[in-house]
Amino acid sequence: MKAKRTAKPKLRTPDEARQWLRDNGITVIAFTKQNNLCRHAVNDALRGIGKGNYGKSHAAAVALGIKPDPNSCTNPSKPARRKSL
Repeated sequence: MKAKRTAKPKLRTPDEARQWLRDNGITVIAFTKQNNLCRHAVNDALRGIGKGNYGKSHAAAVALGIKPDPNSCTNPSKPARRKSL
């Protein structure tokens, strides 16, 4: 039986993430408290400052939907190549 592939969630741009917060009536401070994040990291992600590759900035970008969650992928995109003997 084949496993069903789920569609990847659409990533947001920083402007879309800011608009999403506004549409849902969530302030940046409330969002940081709900997700246990640093306010400065969330603001930097919303401004597009930095890449959000590591640590707090990465966690903020993932929570905002700007970057994909690294734990959401169950299958690797490319199978690992085995060395032939």
